[in-house]
Amino acid sequence: MKSGKGYAIADNMKYLLGEMWRFRPGGVLFSFAGIPAKVLVALTAIFVPKIVLDAIDASASPQRFAGTIGIVTLVLAATSLLDLFSRNAMEHCANSFILTHMNSKWVRKATGMDYSAYTTEYGKQQAEKARVSLEGTGRWGLGSYFPRLVTLLTCLLGFLSCTAVIAMLHPLAVLLLALCYAISLFFTFRLEKKKQERKDEIARVDRKLGYVAYKTRGLQIGKDIRVYSMAGWLRAMAELAKGEKRIVDQKIAREQFKLSITQAILVFVRDGVAYAFLIYQALSGKLTLGEFVLYFAAIAELGEWLAQVTSNIGEFTEANNSVSDFRGFMDIPDTMNRHAKAPAPGPDAPASIELKGVSFAYDKEKGNVLDKVFLHIEAGEKLAIVGANGAGKTTLVKLICGLLPADEGQIFLNGVDIAQFSRDEYYQAFTAVFQDSDVLPVSIADNIAMNEKVDETLIQKCLELSGLWNKVKSLPQGLSTNLVKHISENGTELSGGEKQKLLLARALYKKAPIIILDEPTAALDPIAEQEIYLKYNELTQNKTSLFISHRLSSTRFCDRIILLGEKGIEEVGTHDELMAKKGKYAALFDVQSQYYIKNKDIKNKDGGALWAKEEL
Repeated sequence: MKSGKGYAIADNMKYLLGEMWRFRPGGVLFSFAGIPAKVLVALTAIFVPKIVLDAIDASASPQRFAGTIGIVTLVLAATSLLDLFSRNAMEHCANSFILTHMNSKWVRKATGMDYSAYTTEYGKQQAEKARVSLEGTGRWGLGSYFPRLVTLLTCLLGFLSCTAVIAMLHPLAVLLLALCYAISLFFTFRLEKKKQERKDEIARVDRKLGYVAYKTRGLQIGKDIRVYSMAGWLRAMAELAKGEKRIVDQKIAREQFKLSITQAILVFVRDGVAYAFLIYQALSGKLTLGEFVLYFAAIAELGEWLAQVTSNIGEFTEANNSVSDFRGFMDIPDTMNRHAKAPAPGPDAPASIELKGVSFAYDKEKGNVLDKVFLHIEAGEKLAIVGANGAGKTTLVKLICGLLPADEGQIFLNGVDIAQFSRDEYYQAFTAVFQDSDVLPVSIADNIAMNEKVDETLIQKCLELSGLWNKVKSLPQGLSTNLVKHISENGTELSGGEKQKLLLARALYKKAPIIILDEPTAALDPIAEQEIYLKYNELTQNKTSLFISHRLSSTRFCDRIILLGEKGIEEVGTHDELMAKKGKYAALFDVQSQYYIKNKDIKNKDGGALWAKEEL
């Protein structure tokens, strides 16, 4: 039998119970011990009236009657206590299992899988579905799998026990109940299938709601919300997403309502026929009073077990589908090499990079972002990468870093095809400041050192080079100051420019032969930016550097500049060489520099002069 996405139910059971056993074997054993205990409680309850009535009918002595009742009471108390302890152990084990073990597995997968796989639409969709499956702890989702499995096994054992009791009355009664059960089960599976089919749609809507919910919590966007009166617009976005989810929920609710009506009709038919037959048997003298009470209680109890089996199969199927969602994300394959076939370059010397006919497309139907790119970067060279938005500057860097695999062509590091390096060892050859990097809610020192040993002397030097040391030493706790104020106790917030300086210090702290700076001065004031440019040789000493910038004036200190255009490199040279060519680079430079040329009037939309800039 298969579960969603091709995972067999038995395979899912083996997978999750194996994970739980590794996490806490005692909790698994104690939880299963409660199954017979709960069934014994139910069976004892339906046999007690018969025992009492039979004792009365047989005129048993008071001592024998009291002894029988005492034994039954002790059995009932012992099994009830075991059932209670088992349920508490199961709930605690299941919640801890999800909150610690499975969440850790999700984080390890999300942070360790190939970047190219994680950022695809499929990867993001699977990651969201897996994340949602972990949210319910023991109430729903993957966290409810073990409790629902135990409950389902308990209900099945109880159902079979009561069936055995009723079979002594008449086999046809069992057949009637089994038929009603099969019909109810058919509709239950049908409902769960429809729910599973809509999970992709729900995941897309949840991503929209999650974006609105979590993005509006940050302190930075709080300013934009107020200044630009975004609150109403954000509420409208949220309402739109909630409306989409409401439509899906309503479809599921209608199916659930149909299932409830069907089950109610089946219960009426099942119990009505069973009770009519039982009354007929009693009036015909074929049952004693004790037997009548026993079978009457057994039919009622069987109905309860049957209802629970049906509902729990639906709930267990839902939980099982959550396991499939989780495994679907965990099983996304990594295609990059994880085993070294060539030694990665060390941090002590700059490295050369070469691209031979490299092409890449995010969407094949929309064509290549980069097409047949040939580029050789000498060891120790300082290369600037410029171009219009969307020209592929960041994409080129991600290809060189190994974050994205080239669709065509080869990339070489020190003359070795990067496919020969272990992926994780290859990453150690790079240090970078990316546009979308952020700080963590830990100390400034840990934000810079990351997972490396903290060397405060080196951290101070990196902060001095990035221009943030004066700010850090002015803080009461200095390097021990925690960042992200709304999470860290006694934390502080850095401005946009200060964050960029911190990220630059982080990049400098990591010892790597290649440094990548993607718009590292975008949030800096002109003076701070100028200081970075003046220190650029010191910042990139003994490293090969790639510098991405929209400000063409900032590329003059680089050894060479490449201008990216549609699908590839359009111009290559030093600043003076490219200006002498009077090509696209020179035209772009002239457009930007017009705001800084002496006595160049800046016109408003009506043609009037606003101001005249002096040459900087």
